[in-house]
Amino acid sequence: MRPADTSFRIVPPMTSDLESLEAAETAFQHALLTNDIAALDDMLHDQVRFIGPDGVTISKQQDMDAHRRGELIFSAVDQLERDTQVIDGVGITRAELRLVGTVAGAPVDVTLVYTRTWLSTPAGWLIVAAHGSAKAG
Repeated sequence: MRPADTSFRIVPPMTSDLESLEAAETAFQHALLTNDIAALDDMLHDQVRFIGPDGVTISKQQDMDAHRRGELIFSAVDQLERDTQVIDGVGITRAELRLVGTVAGAPVDVTLVYTRTWLSTPAGWLIVAAHGSAKAG
């Protein structure tokens, strides 16, 4: 397990909601790459739900347990595209990511498209819902 890099932790909103959401998405991707358990835990709302490319829904607890057990280890989290919106205080990020690493011990090299819904809080942005789909084509 890599040591935690706290330089990417979420900070309270900066000069604009859009800029702070961009920073939050960047920090989240970095936390995935470094398997920064504390940062991931800080960025995920306790009631968050994820829908994976297989259509299975998992909770924050299930996701965090997988990270703690080392079942999700990435050597690369490469952003290929990103679209960011803030609508009435709700943040939405869509990111196309190439993920390289291991999932439950099996090697992966896959491109997925993620949509994350973020809630703006006084402490910063929190992910409240996420969905990942395989890249078409």
